Amino acid sequence: MSSTRDKRSVESLDDIYREAIKTPEAEKNHAQDELSEDFLSGDVYSADSSPDGSLGQVVMHSLAAHDPAWHGKEIAIAADKMRVTVKVCGGKPISSYQLNHGLDQLGVSFGVNWQSLVAVEEHSKIGARAEVVVATGIAAEPRRSVTFPDVQRGIALDGSFFWLADGIKLDGAGLRAVLAAETLERVEKNTLLVKAVAAGTILARIYQNPEAKPGTNVMGEIIDPADDILPERGDNVSHNEKDGTYEASLYGYLILEGNTMSVLPPVWIAPDHLGAYYVNCTQIGDPIYPAGNNLANSLLGMHIPEGVIRRGIIDKLAERLHQGQLLSAKTVKIAEAIAPKAGRNARFDFCAEMGSKADTIRCDGTIDLIERSAVVAIKAGILIAEKTTATKGISGADLFGETIEAADGLDQTMLFDDDVIRAEERGGQIFYYAQKDGNLRFAANRLTIADIYTVSGNVDSSTGNIDRREDLQINGSVMAGLTVRSQGNIAIAGSVYNGGKVFAGGDVSIGEGIVGAETRVVALGHLQAVFIQEAEVIVKGDALVRGYLYNAVLRANGTITVVNNQEYGHKSGRIIGGLTCSSRGIVVSRVGHPGQPDTVLAILPDPEYSGQLKKLEDEGRNCRESIARISRTLPFESFEPAAIKKVLAQMPAEKRDPVIRLLTTFNNLIKRQQNIEALRKEVNSRMLSSLRNSAIQITQEICMGSELQFGEKKMVISADLAGTTFTLQGGEIV
Repeated sequence: MSSTRDKRSVESLDDIYREAIKTPEAEKNHAQDELSEDFLSGDVYSADSSPDGSLGQVVMHSLAAHDPAWHGKEIAIAADKMRVTVKVCGGKPISSYQLNHGLDQLGVSFGVNWQSLVAVEEHSKIGARAEVVVATGIAAEPRRSVTFPDVQRGIALDGSFFWLADGIKLDGAGLRAVLAAETLERVEKNTLLVKAVAAGTILARIYQNPEAKPGTNVMGEIIDPADDILPERGDNVSHNEKDGTYEASLYGYLILEGNTMSVLPPVWIAPDHLGAYYVNCTQIGDPIYPAGNNLANSLLGMHIPEGVIRRGIIDKLAERLHQGQLLSAKTVKIAEAIAPKAGRNARFDFCAEMGSKADTIRCDGTIDLIERSAVVAIKAGILIAEKTTATKGISGADLFGETIEAADGLDQTMLFDDDVIRAEERGGQIFYYAQKDGNLRFAANRLTIADIYTVSGNVDSSTGNIDRREDLQINGSVMAGLTVRSQGNIAIAGSVYNGGKVFAGGDVSIGEGIVGAETRVVALGHLQAVFIQEAEVIVKGDALVRGYLYNAVLRANGTITVVNNQEYGHKSGRIIGGLTCSSRGIVVSRVGHPGQPDTVLAILPDPEYSGQLKKLEDEGRNCRESIARISRTLPFESFEPAAIKKVLAQMPAEKRDPVIRLLTTFNNLIKRQQNIEALRKEVNSRMLSSLRNSAIQITQEICMGSELQFGEKKMVISADLAGTTFTLQGGEIV
């Protein structure tokens, strides 16, 4: 069996069966068996049907009792009593006189056609099956009639109205839904067929006939002249009572709901009132397109002001439509709100040489100075910074004139001491001048000029170890075995060699590298260097390495970035060997080396979290020990309140008071233990959150054997991989 046959349904097989057994005789009988409307909806009487108690059936059975010719005959009186139909199904011939007598017995007294009765008689004589209308009434002339030039009104079986245009049912509810849709996408996806009308189009016309004549039905009953139901006037439809017409007040799509006629402008307004769009629906019949002023007037009628109407677009749209050019989309924006203009953010430009990277304002409003030099020596009187001030936003307006607030520019407050920095404001800018020599420093949104202690060359045996409160500028290197300390920032033009020690309360910038297994550098601010080789470096802030890490231990609480800069050789942008650990994230070009697989990159929680957790665990352990010790001392078998009260009530006063004090301490310890547990959970949650929000980003490659770690979770790279980003998801490194 073919695939086409396989797809046939049971219903289609039934159709095939009926077609196959069809014969000309069957076709003829089928045509004769079809019932007219009168037999479907009117009153049908037959002597061959069982008596149902109705007068018509009683009459038919009575006629058949005296005259057998009535068998095989049926009489149908239409529901409106305006027509009588006789059906010949068989039986003996029946004469026209017998038929007339039967109709008279059924009460049919008007509009009987004797020629039709004779035709029934002839059919009965030859045994032909037939239906013949034998009586018709005269309809009453309408006293008031309503015509619809473009549509047809129908009445459904349930009494409701429906409307057709060129035989196509109009979907009024669907059109309203499209023009009130929540999204433009839904509007553009509509497949509605609509009837467009121009302004002034006559939608309905009323005709009055005061001389209307009554009618008579087949039962001889008088029918009074009737009035057509008047349509209801909806949106944008006017009724001229003088000439009896309903007219469209504007161009739009005709919508008919029940008996109400409306015309809706072909316009969709976005729910946020930021735009209005012409909606180009597929039209029924010959299309009628809007002129430019039609759409503009519709918008004005919706209380959309002239200032936001896109007249030029509307005119071009109307021209294209009338030239028969197809639109590429179903909507065109014809009105647009006045958009607000956000204010300008404040911007700082440092005029002193502070590093290769422009200073930027972070999301929290602080200035990012990670790539600036730790020590920037300046002279009194020079311009050190310029601030372009923030501006206010300019409000906009929606389609209906409602104000759309604009965001003001973000300001950045620059704090400074008047005795060391002078500020002048001119033309929307603030200029900052140094009033003393020193190191330009920015921290906690405060611009200061700190004193500088300068070492003109190397820190070596000639200078000895250095320990200063002020910022420290070393124009050479820190030689092997020497120690340098500063409570501020430290800038070293050269390198820190094996065994050298550097401790800074602020930032550390090193013009070259940090070298040697015995070398140690600690920065409580940020750090930047060209390379770190075999040394140990601790950074509280971010660490920026412009070259490479080789067998180094680098622990930063902030982000570690290793820059790929070919200026610093083939190792640039690479971490080889050692341990590189951050609490925020690591960004590097290449990791590991085929000949040195022991490279470890780790994301670990903020050490302060670990310290808090250890302290809480120690305090919790002390609480548990104290609780256990006191519980053994208290004279209670149960710590239920009722049991405690009972024991205390039986004690003498001199023993009861010490027990109460001890019981109070016991209770406080339990509460403290509960608080410690809650704090411990909170710290653990923060630690886990920091791990989940961190990433190790490798932009080029990671070699086999390299190890990644997020908290306690570890993963060894089993094969060389191209650049990728690793994170912790669902407890796994992915």
